[in-house]
Amino acid sequence: MKKLFKEHDLAKFVLGMLILVVVLTWIIPNGSYDTGVTFSQGSIQRIGLVHIFYGITYALQNFSIQIVFLLFVGIFYGVISKTDGYKKLVERLSKLGKGKEVVFALVIAFVTALLTSILTTSFVMLMFMPFLIHILRKMNFDKLSAFAITFGAMLVGVLGATYGTEGALSLITYLGYGGSDVTLETLLLVRFGILLLAFILYSLVLVNYLKKNKKGKKDEDKNSEFILDEVKNKKAKVWPIASILIIAFVLAILGFVDWAGNFDLAIFEDFHEWFMGLSIGDFKIFEALAGGNLETLGYELATAFGTWYLFTYTVVVAIVTLFIGLFSNMKMDEFLTNAGEGFKSVVKPLALMTLAYTIFVFLYWSPIIPTIVNVFGTTFNPFIATIQAFIGSIFNTDLGYLGYSLSYYIGSFTGKEGSVMYLIYTTIYGLVMFITPISMFLIFGLSYLDIPYKKWISYIWKFVIAMLVILLLIFALLTYL
Repeated sequence: MKKLFKEHDLAKFVLGMLILVVVLTWIIPNGSYDTGVTFSQGSIQRIGLVHIFYGITYALQNFSIQIVFLLFVGIFYGVISKTDGYKKLVERLSKLGKGKEVVFALVIAFVTALLTSILTTSFVMLMFMPFLIHILRKMNFDKLSAFAITFGAMLVGVLGATYGTEGALSLITYLGYGGSDVTLETLLLVRFGILLLAFILYSLVLVNYLKKNKKGKKDEDKNSEFILDEVKNKKAKVWPIASILIIAFVLAILGFVDWAGNFDLAIFEDFHEWFMGLSIGDFKIFEALAGGNLETLGYELATAFGTWYLFTYTVVVAIVTLFIGLFSNMKMDEFLTNAGEGFKSVVKPLALMTLAYTIFVFLYWSPIIPTIVNVFGTTFNPFIATIQAFIGSIFNTDLGYLGYSLSYYIGSFTGKEGSVMYLIYTTIYGLVMFITPISMFLIFGLSYLDIPYKKWISYIWKFVIAMLVILLLIFALLTYL
């Protein structure tokens, strides 16, 4: 058992968090804020053995859209990584960064952080992380560096959320229940500034590590799945694979940037209405093919650009995977074998992510976070609020639900205090996601690349402390000046 946990230390920490939450439900009573800062303490709702197993089932059900998406991402790379066109593309792109590895790494990290900050569904960025990792590993970056440049940069984007992330949007909605007047534009320039500050500080840590590890993967497994096989067919064409990846990237940008809400661009909604309205007689061709409104469903599945769902993009991933198999002349048995390998590559990360989401389920069934938060009082103070947000975020994988459980409390603050509270909860949540073992992107990346959790913490702890000091200074200035 000791050897098992040593090889899978992330699983140890995730299970430890799950057990801790279960134990806390046996000690701490439920709590809620009814109106304003009025706190009501309930009874102790203990999570039992049967609850644990049902909680996992409940988590699988409610986390199913993300699970299916990531399974298809795994299948996609299981198939595409076996094509010579993809291998040649990775090889060519890796050569572009030869001799300027640091600049190449920083550009990738900045674009990743920026897109995560503005996309309405940050999960879609996971579609491109394996591709970037293949390039970075080909350039001799070690696994931790590859993780930091990709998944780590995503966490920077979560910390400095500007127009994006579904968590911030949900938080605003729930705070409105408590009377909050914050919007997505609240302190937008400050949040964008925090994004830039976080990236600069993160870059310093990254560059310092890269300089100390110039030889990269010298002590790592040369047969790692992220080191692609050699190209067999030297005449294989790159452009079909490159075109597929470019189309997938463009669709991600078009589909998950709120063009109408954030930038007042109605062109995509107008186009969608026209396109779906094309008909032969009374038969609307594309509405029927794409998946229009069903009376029993009540809402449209194929929506306009800027309002896509994650499962909409999953359909895109599935279709392009089939195209790759067909146009690369991959035999059916070979296609299924490759797809199976890709499927297996994401099973472990998804299992750990499901356990992390189970903790969210337990906190939903037994809301102990409001009780813990209430211990620190309800008078506005940026430093106390930071502690409250930090504790709440440690146990929550979902910023939206954290806002929901504290909606009347946080939402009761308006004006300058309300704006600062909103800033505290969005940024502290993002900062905590760098270290809490139930952070979704952290879990997926570390498990996918088989990087020990302790190794990541030893890499990132200085950044977290420095960024926390900077944030506290910003909160204080906004509050007292």
